[in-house]
Amino acid sequence: MSKGGKPLENLVRQIEALLLPRGFSITANSRVCNDEGIQIAEFDIEIRGRLGSTDIAWLIECRDRPTDGPSPGSWIEQLVGRRGRFGFNKVTAVSTTGFAIGAAEYANREGIELRHMHEITAQDVESWMATQHILLHQPCTSLNNVQFFVVEHEPRLRIESLVQRLQGLNGDTQILRVIETVETISAAEAFARAVSEHPELFADIAPNGPGKPVRLRVSYPNDHSHFVIDTDCGAVRLTAILFVGELSRRVTAIPAAFSEYARHGTGEPIAQSAAFLLDTQGIPLALEMHQIANSGEIHIVARKP
Repeated sequence: MSKGGKPLENLVRQIEALLLPRGFSITANSRVCNDEGIQIAEFDIEIRGRLGSTDIAWLIECRDRPTDGPSPGSWIEQLVGRRGRFGFNKVTAVSTTGFAIGAAEYANREGIELRHMHEITAQDVESWMATQHILLHQPCTSLNNVQFFVVEHEPRLRIESLVQRLQGLNGDTQILRVIETVETISAAEAFARAVSEHPELFADIAPNGPGKPVRLRVSYPNDHSHFVIDTDCGAVRLTAILFVGELSRRVTAIPAAFSEYARHGTGEPIAQSAAFLLDTQGIPLALEMHQIANSGEIHIVARKP
């Protein structure tokens, strides 16, 4: 789980957010500065809210250092100091490696709550989680050739400028300006967008099988929604694009990572989690399922990892 501690912080924050009553806020990585603007502290997870007539300030600090062994007493001493200096009502320490004997005794004496997050197996969650992986289906496009069609009676100088502009470019060059959004995309991106509007093109393609050749001509008659290519002599409007390429379907089995969030000492579980880390066209996404121990409720969350 160790990647600078952030995956642990994110997982704990997500679970605690599911358990909080209405009116409570949860903040990650909040920074505290002195009167000179110099940062003097950063809190992993800060929870605030009102319980009855009392304002509650709860600090959760996370430690994921598998090579350092059990969390030491010096860390607990730091948390005791933070509680007093910054006025927290409650402080909780979460570790992936447990706590040294002296650290646990000191924490209990000082009222620092201890919890641990540890990996579990698929057998541990089989009562509520039936699969160990999910299948990620991704439509794939590969552009081999493209032909642009422009409006009639375009000035000769502008056409010549367009030809010069296109020389030496490839399908990944961002050259197509989208009128309605002013963004600039490549012909390959335009091909992918056009194909996404015709999912039936993938119906006869076998998963992880050979690609299917395709010729797709797309017209852009809308005055408020079309492409232009900027040249030295001005923008040239495209009326249609002929895409020649290949379509395929990639199916990937994404394994789950199982973990349990529990109270230290008693081992009483708070929640069990199954997380799938996805990559959809270069965009990372975490799909998580959390089963809350007390209620048995299962929450499904999709978020950026």
